[in-house]
Amino acid sequence: MEFKRMFNLESEGSDGGSSDDFCGHYCASDDEYDDEEGFESRGGSDSGEKGEGDAVDGKGSSGAKNPGNGGPRGQPAADDFLGRKFATEEDAYAAYKKFARFKGFGVRKGDVACVNGVLIRRDFFCHRQGTRHPKHYDRPERVREERLESRTDCKAKLKIYYDVQHSVWMVRTIFDEHIHDLAPVTFTHLLPSHRKMSDGDKAQVESLKQFGIPTSKIMAYMAGQSGGYGMLRFTKQDLYNYVHGQWVARICDGDVAATISYLEGKANADMITAARYTRTADNHLASLFWADGEMMSDYQLFGDVLAFNSTYRSNKYRKPLVVFSGSNHHKQTSIFGFTLLEDEKVRTYRWVLLNLLDVMGQKKPCVVVTDGDKVMRMAIVEVLSMATHRLCGWHLEKNCVQRVKDTEF
Repeated sequence: MEFKRMFNLESEGSDGGSSDDFCGHYCASDDEYDDEEGFESRGGSDSGEKGEGDAVDGKGSSGAKNPGNGGPRGQPAADDFLGRKFATEEDAYAAYKKFARFKGFGVRKGDVACVNGVLIRRDFFCHRQGTRHPKHYDRPERVREERLESRTDCKAKLKIYYDVQHSVWMVRTIFDEHIHDLAPVTFTHLLPSHRKMSDGDKAQVESLKQFGIPTSKIMAYMAGQSGGYGMLRFTKQDLYNYVHGQWVARICDGDVAATISYLEGKANADMITAARYTRTADNHLASLFWADGEMMSDYQLFGDVLAFNSTYRSNKYRKPLVVFSGSNHHKQTSIFGFTLLEDEKVRTYRWVLLNLLDVMGQKKPCVVVTDGDKVMRMAIVEVLSMATHRLCGWHLEKNCVQRVKDTEF
């Protein structure tokens, strides 16, 4: 019997995304990112920045009044940040978010710098900093209409550095001149960095879900309570994300535990059944691989040609499912194993292929057939360097039908 709980050690040393994704270019989310190398700013020019003792206020035409010139009483001004000290970087981030909400723009975390593993600098950008990467404009295979451009390469930012001597974070620079219209005060709560579901909202959603109310109906009900969708402190997508997160947390001890228990039972009944899985940092199921004795026997006989493809999150758990298959001497499909993936990154596919080889006695296929996914290709080159990589004919025909518009082709 072989049943191992394996943890993906590779993920500890791999970064969640390339720093180039945020290097003045558009990314899909507004989340912060970390880069522990280098001291050079990658988020726009510093030519217009003001250091300690000086600042520039915004000139957005549609936002709140200039806080330094006749703004509402108690509203923070850009000058107030210079020289300020904060106990943690999160305190500085919260203060800058409060300032941004008054002014009419959002905030996202930007560049960092480290010395000997110690964070010494952090930048906070306007949420419209950077531009969309040119590669996203040249995608003839795009099916859906591309999203509207949300980045304007705005240079507004706040820079803080860590004073080691006094163990505090200090504001080094603030640049508050925006090249876009600022949002009216009545809508700033809908900007990405300012949207948030309160504890009361979450409690109400959970209460309604217990009675089987659909998420769309909950959204309409709560909008009616607040006086309209624009009065809510969150968007429809925020609500769906929260509901999905709660559902994932519940199945951690439900479907996942039942699956692990079932595979353990199979392993006890079939001594050569193998199942391996990894967990995420918050103790959720990450990736799961399993193969029984019959699959292993078939692989030893017919595993010279290995085909695998992932169905893109078409199951209810929104995890890519990979099926390893081949063909026997009767030209029938033989299954060699299954995998549910945490994501579709190189390290994840590498983990899958290494476990497949380990379970199959290190027998490597001669030919690997895939749908041409670039990430798969990179993992195959690393793990199965001697195998010949070929594209699936079915996918080639499908792409021709979808992409070639010539009726006589």
